[in-house]
Amino acid sequence: MKRRETNVFSIAFLDLLSGALGAVIILFVTVPKAKNPNPKLAEIKAKEGYARFIPKESIIDKQSDYTAKFNEKEEIKQKTVKLTKTIEQMKKKQEELESSKETMAETIKKLQEKIEKVQDRKVASVPVDVGFKFKGKNIVLVIDVSGSMFLEDKIGQVKAGLKMLITSMGDEFNIDVVHFPDGMTHDYRTLWGRTKKMSKRNKTSVYDFLQDLKPWGSTPTRSVMKYVLRNYKSATDIVLLSDGAPTKKNSKMIDNIDSVASDIKIKNNNRVQISTIGVGSDFLRNTRNPKYRFLKKVADENGGFFVGF
Repeated sequence: MKRRETNVFSIAFLDLLSGALGAVIILFVTVPKAKNPNPKLAEIKAKEGYARFIPKESIIDKQSDYTAKFNEKEEIKQKTVKLTKTIEQMKKKQEELESSKETMAETIKKLQEKIEKVQDRKVASVPVDVGFKFKGKNIVLVIDVSGSMFLEDKIGQVKAGLKMLITSMGDEFNIDVVHFPDGMTHDYRTLWGRTKKMSKRNKTSVYDFLQDLKPWGSTPTRSVMKYVLRNYKSATDIVLLSDGAPTKKNSKMIDNIDSVASDIKIKNNNRVQISTIGVGSDFLRNTRNPKYRFLKKVADENGGFFVGF
């Protein structure tokens, strides 16, 4: 009888091992395998985990602070830009003002030079609308108001002409007015008895004095001229306005014109410029009449002008 071989592993045991191995393989396949952790993801998860422990109110406050600071910086930048522009504009305006100031100064200087030139011309001589020049600025106006001045409204023409002359004069002029005769009793009458500056007030006094002039009486030219030459020592000019030849005192009798002219020249020790104006149409038509010759002779012998109108 043959001996049977003894089998250490039975079939049942093998089945058991096979089943266990299969189970392990199944578990290996079905269960997900763990991967290596991402460092950044771990860092983010760590922060998220840390943030869970920070109060939400604190995070909002910090965000507000950051926003406020950012807005403040932006506002400062905008203000800085505006201030820079303003400063540039102010500098430009300052430059324009400086340029304008220089231009104005130059213009004022030119105007002052022109004024000085005009004043120099006025000091040298004073042109008048009748075409003559005064010697100086102390002037005595001697006006004939005899009865014949009523004709052709000669006295009206004299008043108008002298008012225009006085109006054009500055206060550097010194004027007095003498008319002859003074009615039937006196040979002449003065406004002040001395020359005065042509201020606004004094001009008004001259206008009033001229307005009251009325033609009356004779023509005592010798008497009035002797008075003026004797009493107005500072006079530079005498202007005689008359429509006729001189007459004797309180008379219609014609005086000696050559004698009167000679007497005036002799009495003119201060070399006053004596100018004469013939009033009336006779001085335009007849140059040979005695009154024309008389007034022209007086002007020629005393350095003045003669004109008829």
